Amino acid sequence: MGAIAVGVDGSDRSVPALEWAAKEAAAHGHVLRVYTAWSIPVTALSPGGMPAPYPIDELESDGRAAQDAVIAKAEMPADLVIEHHVVEGGPRAVLLDAAKTADLLVIGSRGHGGFAGLLLGSVGNQITGHTNCPVVVVPTAHH
Repeated sequence: MGAIAVGVDGSDRSVPALEWAAKEAAAHGHVLRVYTAWSIPVTALSPGGMPAPYPIDELESDGRAAQDAVIAKAEMPADLVIEHHVVEGGPRAVLLDAAKTADLLVIGSRGHGGFAGLLLGSVGNQITGHTNCPVVVVPTAHH
């Protein structure tokens, strides 16, 4: 069974990419892997550059809640197999890693939070130039 990976960040702008990826996965009998990146905010670093104590579990939990919120808003096929991935790291690194084992990577043309930089010409452009699988960029207006 193949897999389609999609990056979501909790914003309404993630919904069109998720819906497109879900329909494509269902049409081809693929698993849908939903990725949300999280990282320790720069403000959590001490003056020496060392991480200050920070609630890591809370950041991961917030990432999962953001992912769940997007999934709840999206129209998804009922029989779709979904894998949830809430991963520490920047969006570029997380999605490039996801693309290594996916048949297709889907990203939105605009992001928010962890995926704010996914615009063509920035992180999105870096992703499309460095994956071994095709990348689909779904415009926000698709919804």
